[in-house]
Amino acid sequence: MVSVRSLHLLVGAVGVLAFLGTGAWMATHFPAAYAGGETIRYMYRANHVYLLLASLINLAIGMYRGSSRPGWRGNLALTGSAFVLAAPFLLLYAFFVEPAHGVPERPATLVGAVMLLAGVLAQWPNRSGRA
Repeated sequence: MVSVRSLHLLVGAVGVLAFLGTGAWMATHFPAAYAGGETIRYMYRANHVYLLLASLINLAIGMYRGSSRPGWRGNLALTGSAFVLAAPFLLLYAFFVEPAHGVPERPATLVGAVMLLAGVLAQWPNRSGRA
């Protein structure tokens, strides 16, 4: 059985590789991908960094997450872990789909960022009582 901690480490490592891959994609497809539209270029770069953020958060949680506490605290942490684990996949999707449209509304990016926020905050009650 795979632990939640191992899943965070795996998703984080794969996410960092995806970050490197999206960087290579930008290096080979720019400027054709944004056709001179600087707004689109910045959207690609922002989503590229959001993917790195999600991956590093997964690695950090994987390195420091202990076992789940019993009761609501542990359940909340597991729900938060599910959000954080899913966020890099949603942000990778957003990288390839949303910037090309060049519109400021990017719902997948917003949902991915909110998932990261909620997922990280949900880890807090599960922390150990030690300082």
